[in-house]
Amino acid sequence: MKFIFLALTIVVITSTQTFGETSRNDQAQISEAQRQVLAIDDRRRDALLRGDAAPLRQIYADDYTLVSAAGDVYSKSDQIKDLTAGQVKYEKIEVTERASRVYGDVVILLSRERSNIVRNGRQVGGDIRVTRVYKKFGPQWRLLATHASAIGP
Repeated sequence: MKFIFLALTIVVITSTQTFGETSRNDQAQISEAQRQVLAIDDRRRDALLRGDAAPLRQIYADDYTLVSAAGDVYSKSDQIKDLTAGQVKYEKIEVTERASRVYGDVVILLSRERSNIVRNGRQVGGDIRVTRVYKKFGPQWRLLATHASAIGP
């Protein structure tokens, strides 16, 4: 009986140490993915504020979709065309909250933003909650989708 208890104790301790090491390794990979995606998201925001479409061509996946807080749907080409033509201007994007979750090669980024955006001469920004989905393709993270929801009046 003592032998069984001793053997079981050794198995539990060994398993705990092994799982702990894997968990630390997984946590390091998650932290690195979060760091990379947050840096790319900052580049995206800065490019929008500058009206610079070049970085967005790399950041947005080819099938990127934006659902605005007004419920309008835009593709990658819509976004880039409107930005370069001056039909949309990002005057301010202030990120007040941001959190991320990593699921392997996908990162979900949740944020709250206060923005001044002018689309076709009309103010469309405001206080919004935003969900962005990034996916890693080879060595690069790409933005697949953005969905924005207005926060009350």
